[in-house]
Amino acid sequence: MSTESISALNTSELRYRRLFETAQEGFLIIDFLSGQIQDANPYLLDLLDYSKDEVVGKALWEIGAMIDKEPAIAAFSALKETGYIRYEDLPLKTKQGRIINVEFISNSYEVDGTLVIQCNIRDITARKQTESDLILSQRQSEKRHWAVLAYGQAAMALFHANTEADLIKNVCKAIAEQPPYPMAWVGLAEHDVNKTIRVAGVAGTAKAYTDGIMVSWSADTAYGRGPTGQCVRSGKSILISDTLKNEHFQIWVERANQYGIRCCIATPISDGSKTIGALMVYAKIPNAFNESEVHLFENLAEEIGYGLQAIMHRQQLIAEIKEHEATQNQLYASLDSTIEAMSKTLEFRDPYTAGHQNRVAKIAVAIGQEMGLNADKLKGIHLGSMVHDIGKVAIPSEILTKPTQLTALEMQMIRLHAEASYDILKKIPFTWPIAEMAYQHHERLDGSGYPKGLKADQIIFEAKILAVADTVEAMSAHRPYRAAIGLDAALKVIQAGRGTLFDETIVDACLRLFKEKNYQLPSA
Repeated sequence: MSTESISALNTSELRYRRLFETAQEGFLIIDFLSGQIQDANPYLLDLLDYSKDEVVGKALWEIGAMIDKEPAIAAFSALKETGYIRYEDLPLKTKQGRIINVEFISNSYEVDGTLVIQCNIRDITARKQTESDLILSQRQSEKRHWAVLAYGQAAMALFHANTEADLIKNVCKAIAEQPPYPMAWVGLAEHDVNKTIRVAGVAGTAKAYTDGIMVSWSADTAYGRGPTGQCVRSGKSILISDTLKNEHFQIWVERANQYGIRCCIATPISDGSKTIGALMVYAKIPNAFNESEVHLFENLAEEIGYGLQAIMHRQQLIAEIKEHEATQNQLYASLDSTIEAMSKTLEFRDPYTAGHQNRVAKIAVAIGQEMGLNADKLKGIHLGSMVHDIGKVAIPSEILTKPTQLTALEMQMIRLHAEASYDILKKIPFTWPIAEMAYQHHERLDGSGYPKGLKADQIIFEAKILAVADTVEAMSAHRPYRAAIGLDAALKVIQAGRGTLFDETIVDACLRLFKEKNYQLPSA
């Protein structure tokens, strides 16, 4: 070999040695036949915490770096056959016992006619940790996503529920629709001898888990020392990260295993002053609930408590309303009877006008219905019409029943009945303006009526309807001092007085009833 060739070889070896010594990954040179380490670079020695003297002359699996000795020997045999072997992720153990992850590549080549094996070892521990952290973060994010979805769906269920059963069932269903939660149920604390926790609602693919289940909130029994009982007693959330390992869950483990349950959380439901139950959520994997999921389900349990209270108050209110309505209907019935009795009293004194008030009431209500008035308004019109002439009890019966034409003085006495009606009715606390209706039913828009000569808007609306109905009925009926002039004539009278004596819209409604809708004069 020439001097120049030797010089070039020396230079090449020097460069290799510098690379070998300064490389930021591990290098091992191993004898092909024996597997003994011939050389190791500083980086690898630092990585494994060994000195050079501790590794050179020994096989790699003899220094303890290889965790599994037998597979390492087998891999060396395979390397000698193929000349190449690679591990993407190989765990190694340092002299201090620390486990590191490396990428391990071995290949063989010839040096001066001798086969050697070179192992390139790159520390990927940090990368693996980053990947592990990323996977963990993704899993945590996914769990939060499931919990948030469950919370959102359950919140909607809370908003739309009308009964306790619907609220609990729909909330549990919303939770159990998310993949990791095979079941959710709500337990409510009973105050019986055994302090039973009643399954008030359950949903999910594993809902049969609760069939015949025994749960208590008594600390004196094993059935009360589980997560649900602890939660109800303490008013705090109880998390079982792994049902297989928790001593207080052992009496339910066999049941849980049947449905693939490995984790659960109990969050307290309160009525605002005390804990009344618990929301139980189960998961298929251990450690399914971290702090954020716990917080979400605690909020949801709190909302369940508010929802149950709202439904209870709503049901109480509905019951009170029904009771009030029943009482009111009873009062209305009593009032109707009283009004009818007052009307009958007048009719006994004046048989010729018997049924007049009743017929007027029917016509007035029919006009109100034609105008689209509500039921309450119609009720007031009916009652006011039934007693609008009650003041006639103050007029001598011989005048009321006189068969001949009344004198001017007698007519003046008859007109006093409107004011007398008002005096009789004004102190009765009606909901409707009954007394004013009776007082004003003979008033006219132009001020020509009596007793006060009121005009237009001075007259209440109900009295305007009563005025039209009273006129039509009175003129269509027989009186002791005159014969009936008939319905057609009566309708012509109110039509002639439309806008001057009587309200236009009321007259129009009355005319439609009789002329277009074939309304018939009512009988008494």
